[in-house]
Amino acid sequence: MLTKSKLPVIDYLFAGGGASATLLLMQMEKQNLLTGKSIVIIEPDAKTLNDKTYCFWENANDNLVNTCKHLISKQWQKVSVNQNTPEALLPMEYFHISSVDLYNELQKIIVRNNIKKISSYVKELLPIEDNIKVITNEETFTAKMVFDSRPPQFSLPKKNEAHLFQSFLGYLIELDTPIADYSCVDLMDFEVEQLGFTQFMYVLPFSDNKILVELTRFGEKVIDPNEAQTILQQYITKRFGTFTIIETEKGCIPMSTAKIEPTLLKKVIPIGAKASAIKPSTGYAFKNMFKHASQICMCLKNGKHPKALPINLKYKFYDRLLLLILSKQPVKGKPIFMALFEKNKALKVMKFLDEKTTLWQDIKILSTLQFAPFFKSLGWHISFKLTQLVLPLLVLFFSILLLFVNNNNTHLLTLVEPFLLLIGLFFIGIPHGALDYVLESGNIKSKVSIAFIVKYLGFAFIYLLVWLFFPNLALFIFLLFSAWHFGQADMQQWQSKSNSTYKNIIWGITLLVILLLGHVSETNQILSNLNVYIFKISNLQGKYICYLLISIALAWAILEKNLAMLISIITISICIQLPLITSFGLYFIGQHSLNGWMHLKQGLNTNNKTLFIKALPFTLGAFLLFGILQLLRNTSLNQQFDKSLIPTFFIFISCISFPHVIAMNHFYKKYL
Repeated sequence: MLTKSKLPVIDYLFAGGGASATLLLMQMEKQNLLTGKSIVIIEPDAKTLNDKTYCFWENANDNLVNTCKHLISKQWQKVSVNQNTPEALLPMEYFHISSVDLYNELQKIIVRNNIKKISSYVKELLPIEDNIKVITNEETFTAKMVFDSRPPQFSLPKKNEAHLFQSFLGYLIELDTPIADYSCVDLMDFEVEQLGFTQFMYVLPFSDNKILVELTRFGEKVIDPNEAQTILQQYITKRFGTFTIIETEKGCIPMSTAKIEPTLLKKVIPIGAKASAIKPSTGYAFKNMFKHASQICMCLKNGKHPKALPINLKYKFYDRLLLLILSKQPVKGKPIFMALFEKNKALKVMKFLDEKTTLWQDIKILSTLQFAPFFKSLGWHISFKLTQLVLPLLVLFFSILLLFVNNNNTHLLTLVEPFLLLIGLFFIGIPHGALDYVLESGNIKSKVSIAFIVKYLGFAFIYLLVWLFFPNLALFIFLLFSAWHFGQADMQQWQSKSNSTYKNIIWGITLLVILLLGHVSETNQILSNLNVYIFKISNLQGKYICYLLISIALAWAILEKNLAMLISIITISICIQLPLITSFGLYFIGQHSLNGWMHLKQGLNTNNKTLFIKALPFTLGAFLLFGILQLLRNTSLNQQFDKSLIPTFFIFISCISFPHVIAMNHFYKKYL
């Protein structure tokens, strides 16, 4: 944490000055929350052009409509899809707000409340005691609270997630021949080539000769402007005749069920897209931004910390299924949307898209759609969820098998244990840490440099010297960074709620204490061989501590509602009935290394064969270094350590793990 800044502290700082910031400031001004406050808006864009269209549907007497009445430039009472017979939305209406009107409103708020607006962009947000240090490309500020509307950073989508874009290019046109009826919005007109995507025309008639026509695409590939212009020209000419372009607008909205990277600073409040205001299946966000602004103001008035925008899990699940279809079967998008509006009343559809329907109403609407694509999408989702449980269940089964062998034939376990460990270390344990040279770039095709090898071996050698001269310190550091690393990898695999460094370390420490104190005699033998402090407790006391921690861990997994975590904890509870090395091998290879391997495969977007081949030279190098280290210890005149294999193994693992933990932390933050 940084030391306290001498700069004046700003009450509210807005990182971004777009729609979400404007709606929040409108609400704050209305509720007298800006009075006597120092406020700064940092926005790189001048926000003077009419570059966006904000639309929403709502009852005419709703708070949102009343608050934004002076900004609404047009409203319609009817909607249509595919130029079919228009349907009435009443008691709801479809409203339009021009972005330039919203920007002008922000400027008025700035003037009325003496707000400072700076043309810059926020580079970094850092904690500074009870405040936030805001670093821009030109200067630095200190704020009590930051409202962050910068574009969100999404995690790499998992196999049951999708990350698409709603990209569009539109013309505001003036017709040479006026149209007869301009009281209806064409939400979707699919009478355009799909080109392997889901794309349609969106038509907003403002008058008999002034119309906004947009080509919109739902897809993984953003729409090409030249291609879009051709389609627009042809569509407008065919449907409306000759025209003149008044304005052009284009944009790209994320449609994603992937996780948005969380804001870990308590005094930084995400708003807008960063706060998940965009509904993944439609791209609409205006109502959610207004709703979140109202909630934030309520919290501020009551002296409470503003909360995140609540997410309805039922509709999140629906969105996930639809986006998987649009991602994997884009040709199915057109018939799904057409059936949705043709077989259901428009008012019911809009309520469904507004997330205001009952489960029975949902079933009735969904039953009108094609079953096959949704069943296939559900299959993808379920298969991924099951895959998440397959590995933990296999490790659990293997641990039960080893326990059976240990209880019935200890000699057999003693014989097979070294071979199982050697195989596991060669194929998974060492290789998962032998790819650190590609983690910085995130590119599996990266080549190792001499400088990297020298730096890596240098870190390992320095840590080996710490073992030689300060073994207790070396052990403490090893246990601490192992706890952090194991916890980080496990929580990443379990997709833990509100993941944090503290949470990672707490789980890592819990895990290591269970493994070590569950085998006090064996642990103390290794510690004695390393010439470090041993645990001054009995085997029985160690077991009691383990059972207490296992109970707490099980309760934790239940609170997290995480089945994979629960299975892993049950496996660890079985491990304390097995020898220490067997237990460590089960966890290190069967859970930690295997999960880390899967994370690398996902983050580097590659396959098992490529990973193994890329890691093989360094895997063999690691075994060679281990042999050299053991040879040096056996021939050394230094009698500080026992010369047996196991202490050498732990020293070796700690030395090569030290730089690996740093590399994986970078990888998890940047690529997953």
